[in-house]
Amino acid sequence: MLECLVFANAAAKDILKNLKKEKLVNDIKPWDESRVTDSDEEVVVSHNWNELRHFMWDYVGIVRSTRRLQRAARRIDMLAGEIREYYSYFRISPDLLELRNLVTVADLIVRSALSRTESRGLHHTLDFPETDPDMDGRNTVLKPPRRPKGR
Repeated sequence: MLECLVFANAAAKDILKNLKKEKLVNDIKPWDESRVTDSDEEVVVSHNWNELRHFMWDYVGIVRSTRRLQRAARRIDMLAGEIREYYSYFRISPDLLELRNLVTVADLIVRSALSRTESRGLHHTLDFPETDPDMDGRNTVLKPPRRPKGR
């Protein structure tokens, strides 16, 4: 637990230091609910949440391979598309927002894993079983993909 607090503190300091370098987006339009309805498809959200949990466990667990990571990436892209479509037709719910955020985090995890060609720490990559000394002390920095404009 203490490790979580130490890393959270370090992450917060790094974010504050680098935040000044980032261009902030100020042109976000207010949400227009006039074209959406209450969902009669809540089962889609819960099904997608379960699907995400299962394929992340199966493909992106402690032991990984490039092929499994690529499969996970394709499924993440598919889920992200379904979520964008869902956003277009139904009112936003906390469960939908949670699912959207989980898919974003899953995307960052998979892209980060695919970008590293080594096994390090807890994660073992079958395609790259050794630690790469050139990667010592190098952080993997990724940004979430920009959401498409409009709905």
